[in-house]
Amino acid sequence: MIGLVKRGGRRSADTQTPPEKGRVPELDRSWVEVHTADYRPLVLRCSLTFAAFSLAAVLLVAPTEGGSQPSSVAALAPIETPTATPRAPYLGSILGPTGTETPTPAVAPLAPPSEPSNVSSGGDQVSAAPPRASGGGISENANASPELLALKDQLAAEIAAYQAQGHIDVAVAVTDMQTNETISVGGNVAHRTGCTIMAFALFAAVSEFQAGRGDPGAVSYSIRRGIGGSYPPEVRRLLDNVFGSYLTGTHRARELMSSWGMSASLFDHVPYYGGSDYRPNILTALEMNDVLVRLYRGQLFDAQWTSYTLQKLTEIASYLQYILPGRLPSAATVIHKIGFYVDYDGWVNNDVGIVKFTGGDGATKTYAISYFSQQARTEYQGYSFGAKLSRVVWDYMAPKYGYAGSAPPPPPPPTTVPAPEPSATPMPAPTGTPALTPSPPTPVPTIPSTSPTASPQPTPTPAPSLTP
Repeated sequence: MIGLVKRGGRRSADTQTPPEKGRVPELDRSWVEVHTADYRPLVLRCSLTFAAFSLAAVLLVAPTEGGSQPSSVAALAPIETPTATPRAPYLGSILGPTGTETPTPAVAPLAPPSEPSNVSSGGDQVSAAPPRASGGGISENANASPELLALKDQLAAEIAAYQAQGHIDVAVAVTDMQTNETISVGGNVAHRTGCTIMAFALFAAVSEFQAGRGDPGAVSYSIRRGIGGSYPPEVRRLLDNVFGSYLTGTHRARELMSSWGMSASLFDHVPYYGGSDYRPNILTALEMNDVLVRLYRGQLFDAQWTSYTLQKLTEIASYLQYILPGRLPSAATVIHKIGFYVDYDGWVNNDVGIVKFTGGDGATKTYAISYFSQQARTEYQGYSFGAKLSRVVWDYMAPKYGYAGSAPPPPPPPTTVPAPEPSATPMPAPTGTPALTPSPPTPVPTIPSTSPTASPQPTPTPAPSLTP
């Protein structure tokens, strides 16, 4: 800092005396001399103060690297705005890749969110109220042939008989993908989903991969454990990684469901992450079956990402193969997503999927089946009945398309199995050889019966009559 200052407070005496004639008076430089020494302490203080304010501003504005938002902040953030990795903005399109740019390297997943203490595979938090479907316009059994309607009647009879044994709410839908016929029992009834709803978290992630956003390799573990192992915390990490926030990913899944005509179903929350004010996730058998058929036919994603999605839904953990695949032969390939948990009014057990097998003509045959159950008294009551209905459907589809495998038919031959047994018993009828032994005994004892008759013959006593 530079200042014009006066050294002594008044001018010196030489400047006050008139100058000699012909001499230019000297300028009193005491008014303009720079005196920096007097202001050094002040300058130092100002510099330190400025530096302190600058440092404070940096600390307040700059985010901490690797830090995660508190859940309360994340909940208040606008759901449309991703908050993590810089990447191409979400454009809301699922029609195909928008460009060939190199995907932004995926940031390692944030520090694991605080996981609920009671989290388990397949489950969800307890609902506050029973689910209610808001709409749902798919007609039941509208285009079915008499043969397929006979299968519907069989399923309805099985369900009615099972419900009579104990209260349970069951719905099932079946679509023959060769003929595009669909049947259902309770197909438009709202059902709680458990982890079945997480299939739509996978669909939301795949829509981003198809659009060129996100890195499938960076989330392969989350998909394998979260979808294949039905583990909700890993599905949250999947959405956090792909969308920057699992809330944004959930919102994207809702958009997709709406675009696919799922007006009665609801993806409210990733299981166990519903917060304090949540509604139960809802699916109906008919809407779920319709989406499964569209997925298999390539109507949700292009060929590459359809194949990818079907593969991920095939890579299901072995300990989760007990409902739809539970009673099917090993030659049947089941592409499915399970869900189960105990709610306030009983057990929820669901499994939805696509069954593939080779028909008698050598071509692949497929059908979609969605099984939902709720309000069961025990877990076994729900899942064992799902396995039974899955088998009933298989026993209709496999013979219809000439399945050449070794699967036994449904209620088959208690009559044919005993038939060979009686035919085997007559074979040892060489019991005719013992019949030869009784022939010699009885005639032989009749011979001594003639000897007693000979005893009366020696009675001729007339011989003494000759003497007289």
